[in-house]
Amino acid sequence: FLIIVAGVMIGLTMMQDDRRFEQMQKAVLRLDEHQQTLSRVQRSLDDLASAKDERLQSVVGAIGGQLTDLRESVQQTQDQLDAISGALTGSLTDAQRAALASGASSTPRTTRPDAGSGNGSLDSLLASAGRDESWARPGIEIDWPAPNVPSSPPEDFPNFAEGGEFLEVFEAQPKKMTPYLYQDVYGRRVIEGLVCETLGSLNPETLALRQGLAEAWQYAPDGMWLRVKINDRARFSDGMPVTAEDVKFTFDWVMDPRMDTERFRASLNMIDHIEVVSDKVAEFHFKEPQFLNKMHALQSLPIIPQHFYSRFTPDQFNQSTGLLMGSGPYRMEIIDPDNQWSPPNDIILIRNENYWGAKPPIRRQRFTVISDNIARLTNYENGIGDMVRASPDQFRTKSADPKFSAENHCEQWTNMRSGFSFIAWNCGERDGKLTPFHDERVRRAMTCLIDRKRVLRDFYYGYGELATSPFPPRSPQNAPNITLIPFDVDMARELLDEAGWIDRDNNGVRENAEGEEFEFDFTYATGSSISPKIAKYLKDQCATVGIRLNENIVDWSIYGDIQDNRDFDAITLMWSHSLPESDPFQVWHSDSMKNRGDNFAQYSNPEVDRLIELARETLDDDERMKIWHEVNRIIYNDQPYMFMVNAPWFRFIRGDVQNVHTYPFGLQKIEMFFAAPNP
Repeated sequence: FLIIVAGVMIGLTMMQDDRRFEQMQKAVLRLDEHQQTLSRVQRSLDDLASAKDERLQSVVGAIGGQLTDLRESVQQTQDQLDAISGALTGSLTDAQRAALASGASSTPRTTRPDAGSGNGSLDSLLASAGRDESWARPGIEIDWPAPNVPSSPPEDFPNFAEGGEFLEVFEAQPKKMTPYLYQDVYGRRVIEGLVCETLGSLNPETLALRQGLAEAWQYAPDGMWLRVKINDRARFSDGMPVTAEDVKFTFDWVMDPRMDTERFRASLNMIDHIEVVSDKVAEFHFKEPQFLNKMHALQSLPIIPQHFYSRFTPDQFNQSTGLLMGSGPYRMEIIDPDNQWSPPNDIILIRNENYWGAKPPIRRQRFTVISDNIARLTNYENGIGDMVRASPDQFRTKSADPKFSAENHCEQWTNMRSGFSFIAWNCGERDGKLTPFHDERVRRAMTCLIDRKRVLRDFYYGYGELATSPFPPRSPQNAPNITLIPFDVDMARELLDEAGWIDRDNNGVRENAEGEEFEFDFTYATGSSISPKIAKYLKDQCATVGIRLNENIVDWSIYGDIQDNRDFDAITLMWSHSLPESDPFQVWHSDSMKNRGDNFAQYSNPEVDRLIELARETLDDDERMKIWHEVNRIIYNDQPYMFMVNAPWFRFIRGDVQNVHTYPFGLQKIEMFFAAPNP
């Protein structure tokens, strides 16, 4: 009898706790709704505060009164929530108690949510109470990654403030701001960094995979499929929900051969098709197991809205310059197909007020272009711009200036996206005729002509390190103990002689067997401080061995066309990486020469093709690294690129911009804010 009575009492207690927990969830929902409304009202009040019209001022006054009432309502809800949580604390599990302590109380959060604490939202409370797994394949483990939240929450700072416009100065003019059509790092910074989102994201500190548009996923034990569950809150900037149909549409759109999206197809060609399982569940099916199947599906496919892009023909899409809509924290100020952004106009983004995640503090992001290196820094010092990229000599001089360094963030660091500089030799045909660089001996001779240690010392002022690999700096993909091709002018002469380039008429210029002189164009873009120095140095070195170099200086806006059309002999660029483990297929496999792909050097080596394909299929990390090492050695010996320098990032950022962190992933503009003025 006593056991029965005790059981009944325990059951009643559990029912009461369940009701209290339901009350707490409802209170959290109401609190979230109030806070969102409060934020919207506050933004309206800020926008109207500067109005001079008396009628607008009266509206401001009315809104101010509503704001006061709303704050009281929020406080009442918070008090109710605190009372409920207090009643529950004695009977909750440790996980629920932790969620209450970090998220449901009025105490400010001081730990990072993706490091283990709650994020103060309903999601974290529901996660502790149990998740909906009905969408998943039965019997397969579900991965619930850490949420995509700021690593350094800006609201935790005492001088935190919202608002303002952040002006970043680009060094060169981007040509397109349309997803999957952009051709440079500037497009990636704007489109993938701020406007469009992928299904997964990388923690900027640890580079660990975490939530993006997808809140969870399942990966097949045999590596042949990946099922993703899209967050129910995910919205595009026009308020429409992100669905599995959008995921399928994006992939089908990019893989359509009528689209000028070849460079992205190379990163997604392991995907066979995408199946729509339900409104919020999509399943990727792969052609074969590959080591990057999951990472590419989650990280290499920024999702675009079907309802927006499906109304355009392939020709309309290919010809667009600023057809940009996504689900990210910012959106284009003007989203009008008939009035798209086009160069040389400034790129203007405004905060996406429909954003489903943590909204960034800064309301506007503007990007302008000043291509001249000296003018860019001069304008910055005169107050034009909040962030600029510095050249190595500028960084060395200005960071040593006490006044400048006291007023600005002077940041120099190597990160995943730092990349490497190089000279690419056209290994194939130009205008229907093989270039001199189709011969590996000629390419090696060119490398022997350049003292790369001098380049690092005199042109980069010692910042960085010599590059010997197509893989990210400090990646385990890099082959150990690479034997450097030496700086040796006599060896260069021997290699050129061996390749059949000899000064046959004693006029000081080498000729081939057909009597054609060794003369080539060296193409580089305006805006760089280092490229002109390298061009002059290379020209002088070539002259010492009987080669004539012509400088071809072009605007950055046509650089992509030059690469796509293979209209160069030699061209200098820098590659940066988007994943911690790089897939070289996009740049080094011979298939990527086709359809204006990123193998613009037209490098073809059957053994490299075979090894890349083998490594992609090798799931064992240690064995795959051995294959990458061999790929590294072969490419370095073949010298389709003259690998120059793994260069760090150099950035000058205004001192009033706060929460600036030099993460291994790069900068996080969505965390930055302009400091509130001192009272």
